[in-house]
Amino acid sequence: MIECKGFGTRPLGRWFAGLLILSLISACTATAKSDEDLRKEIQDLKQDVKAVQEKLGQLQAGQQTMLEILKQPAPPPAAAPAVLPPAVPPAPQPLTVGQLLAGKDMYVGSRVTVRGAAGPVLVHHKSMFLKAPEGMVEVRFGKLPDQKLVQQLTSLPLEKPVTVTGIVSLPPKTGGASLQIDAEAVDF
Repeated sequence: MIECKGFGTRPLGRWFAGLLILSLISACTATAKSDEDLRKEIQDLKQDVKAVQEKLGQLQAGQQTMLEILKQPAPPPAAAPAVLPPAVPPAPQPLTVGQLLAGKDMYVGSRVTVRGAAGPVLVHHKSMFLKAPEGMVEVRFGKLPDQKLVQQLTSLPLEKPVTVTGIVSLPPKTGGASLQIDAEAVDF
């Protein structure tokens, strides 16, 4: 039999040695259980890492998509139109001067075609008046592209009704007309 010199004969020493051996054996079995727990935790952590990697991959794909969109040339911004004039229903026949004057608030800022009797022509202003019993409308034709037409309007007597197409505006307070038309086309 093996004797321990420090613990040999004393009963307290043997008891202490037995307790030490039991604690070592129980520690070994406890580590076996903790090894299984550690393996489970490692597996759980591996699954968590995979989930995080998948989410990271999705985020990176989203970032790539955003970068591609940002790298594409932006379309030129559409020119925002200034305040649009109210929509005017298309008239099958040209308006008369009286009709234009009666609905002048509706037609200001819009393109109209007006037919009326020619009134006085102001050569130095390159304008003329269309007259009606309700009033007069000044037609400014100085910006017409056809200078020959401008010359005819200022030099020939206009005895027949004139048809004018242009943009309607309010005149300055100094004129005798209720409305002005910047002519784009004139037929006489």
